[in-house]
Amino acid sequence: MQPDSQLPESARRLKQAREDLWSRAKAGSVGGFAWEYTHLVDRYFEDRIREAGPQRFAFALVAVGGYGRGRLCPGSDVDVLLLFKHRIPSGAEKFIKTLLFPLWDLGLDLGHGVRTVADCVSLGKKDFQVLASLMDARPLAGNAEVFQNFKDAFSTKVLNKYGDTFAASLREHNQARAVQYGDASALLEPELKNGLGGLRDGQQVVWLTRVLKTLKRNPIFLPEELARLRDDQAFLNRVRTALHLAAGRKTDRLFFDLQPPTARLMGFASRTASPGDTGLAVEFFLSRLHQSMTRIKAMREALFQEAFPVRTAPLPELAIRNLVAGPEGIRFKRQSEATPDNVLGAFLESARTGLPLTWGARRIIRRDPARFATGLAGRSETLSLLVEIFLAPHCRTALDGLLETRLLPVLFPEFAEVEHLIQFNDYHVHPVGRHTLATVALLSDFVRGDGEWTGELAAKVADPARLVLAGFFHDLGKGAPDHSGAGAAMARETLARYGRAPEVIDDVAFLVEHHLLLPKTATRRDLSDERTVSDVAAVVGNTARLDMLNLLSTADSMATGPRAWNSWTRSLLGELYFKVRNLLRHGPLAEPDAARKLADAKLAVLASAHDQDPEFVEAAMRAMPPRAFLALTPEAIAGHIRLVKKLWAAVAEDRMRKPSSIGGKGVILIEAAPGRADKTFKLTIAAVDQPRLFATIAGALSLHGLNILAADIFSWKDGTAVDVFTVGEPPENLYAEEVWARIGRSVGYAMVGKLDLAARLEERSRSPLTKGRGRPRLGPLVTIDNRASDFYTVIEVAATDRTGFLFDMARTLAAHGLSIHLAMITTIKGRAADVFHVRTQDGQRLLDEDRLEALRKDLLAASKAR
Repeated sequence: MQPDSQLPESARRLKQAREDLWSRAKAGSVGGFAWEYTHLVDRYFEDRIREAGPQRFAFALVAVGGYGRGRLCPGSDVDVLLLFKHRIPSGAEKFIKTLLFPLWDLGLDLGHGVRTVADCVSLGKKDFQVLASLMDARPLAGNAEVFQNFKDAFSTKVLNKYGDTFAASLREHNQARAVQYGDASALLEPELKNGLGGLRDGQQVVWLTRVLKTLKRNPIFLPEELARLRDDQAFLNRVRTALHLAAGRKTDRLFFDLQPPTARLMGFASRTASPGDTGLAVEFFLSRLHQSMTRIKAMREALFQEAFPVRTAPLPELAIRNLVAGPEGIRFKRQSEATPDNVLGAFLESARTGLPLTWGARRIIRRDPARFATGLAGRSETLSLLVEIFLAPHCRTALDGLLETRLLPVLFPEFAEVEHLIQFNDYHVHPVGRHTLATVALLSDFVRGDGEWTGELAAKVADPARLVLAGFFHDLGKGAPDHSGAGAAMARETLARYGRAPEVIDDVAFLVEHHLLLPKTATRRDLSDERTVSDVAAVVGNTARLDMLNLLSTADSMATGPRAWNSWTRSLLGELYFKVRNLLRHGPLAEPDAARKLADAKLAVLASAHDQDPEFVEAAMRAMPPRAFLALTPEAIAGHIRLVKKLWAAVAEDRMRKPSSIGGKGVILIEAAPGRADKTFKLTIAAVDQPRLFATIAGALSLHGLNILAADIFSWKDGTAVDVFTVGEPPENLYAEEVWARIGRSVGYAMVGKLDLAARLEERSRSPLTKGRGRPRLGPLVTIDNRASDFYTVIEVAATDRTGFLFDMARTLAAHGLSIHLAMITTIKGRAADVFHVRTQDGQRLLDEDRLEALRKDLLAASKAR
């Protein structure tokens, strides 16, 4: 990069003007940034051409791509084309370098081409990306005749003949975009440029609208609709500008950590806002952003469906009169036929056939959705039709239309209240409205038999309407302190208004009120504790409700995102469901039966350990905690006994070599096996029981990049500790056996003072190699519950996840003299929610109020550390 003194005057002026523009924008003035920045670059080229002096050839310097559209963001590429009428002269290369080299010295990202008009025509016919960039060509300087020649040739030889091919290429490209970038209109970390609903969608609408005009075909959109598109595009471009400024670099993914500063630059929050106010401002900002993206996506989809349709099957017969099905979608025969009944009937046909309503049909509804809703509200037939839509094979198509036309939010104000509600966390990947409809669609899939086990379970549901209605209402209470209870009350009031039978209302309200019962219990409670199972069974009452509740919980979790639904949570939910179902079918165990169950378990262990020393097996079973016989299979217990025998032999040998206080402390044995969920491992770790052992193991696992999902701790009476950790796959490029060996060495060194885990974890957390994307910085929360278990104090710590979080929590609990007996760890990404079942050193729950308050303060402090 050249010093300023060696830059031409045009480049120095551009550099200073850019710095001034950046400063103003960072102070909160991003509104006119794109046009002003574009103007600065335009002026640079004008000045630089003047500095270069007259040329011996006729040319046109043309801005293309985003620069051609006049939409330059801070990190945008500056794409230009040096255009010639017939041939490229010998001095063209030197001239383009004269124009561009100063911009490279300023650090701009440049794209350039040197072509003739014929080159542009030829490339435009073969490469849709070149064609797309030329759609936005804008002359900057040079010979007007050269540019006009290009415009005429491009219109007659490319757009006129290859417009449909261009649309087909874009359609294929959109499929790849959907896979790579997702639906930005429904994601909480949207990709602003290439995600569906992003800037690229709006550009396609403009391009293809121009193609339609060139081909002399009827337009799809009215002028006022295209004007609204321009407004939405301008808003997205301002967001992209603010994002680049907030990140200090070019990025189009609106990550969580960049949302607060981006929202501030967009004017949604002040710099002095409190964390709570900032979170609320971000939610308003994202809500506004998603509304724009939803409109943009709907226009792009309608344009392809109606102007460039793909006919893949014979058109279906429609059951409802006054509707017509065409390759472009479903429409009314006449505008006057758009009555309330026909409108909802049209969406039912859409759900049955998979054809959307045409843009014109939706326009009729969108202009005055309240008129149609007034004729539908409160009628029993309305809710029946809606349930039919929910249960139809293509319900997603119809639900998108009901949402986009605003008919559903107007018909159900309860839905409208939370439709765009966004919680500033990374747990839900969709706003409430999208999440709700995704849940309904998944339940519809289950009812039709989709899914490995959900279809079989849904076949047992006597009235699927109750299930999908519960899916619709389950989150409509969001925003209330108890959203489940508020949603149940809404369900009761709404269903009564629509004339549903009391037993239907009771079932739906029950499902809504308790839709979190199974996942919360499965991920927070000890599933080997019979009280856990009996508590759930007491709430559910019968297998019919349990089946529906399980399906609703599954659909809700799947629609929530990967933190709520993955192979591990699926296995926990399945285990709880089958245990509760068994209890409801066969009744509770009496005390004699429980004692017999324990005796049977011990006999099964003896059978599984038949190849081991009988005396050692008997002694081991006397030493291990009774809970082991309920939480583990006989085969697993036999494996523990075999591992413990090896442990004590290794400890004896270590003590002979180290006749001191550290003898045996650093001995640790690890056995690994595939977990019960996909891509997980179960690590059985045996060691001499000693203070901070669990914390040390947790720290070593984190140090080696393992994601800890759960831990079960079995402290034997003879001083043995057998801890069972469920972890994710080891990091890439490492063999599992090598990782387990490294962990064993790290734990051993740490237990004898040769490794400072806290310091090493601090180094790892600061390393750029391990630092992941930032997440919402939300305040930590500590909950201590002495009612959930008869034997343990249950502690839940929720906070922003980070390297070493579990290690810090375990150290804090150990410092308070508490032993951990069970840990349910949610550390997939973002916000950790770790649950510990603990006892005091004398084996009791922690009940002293002063100690509880001190523990809460220390856990809060530890959760903020690093």
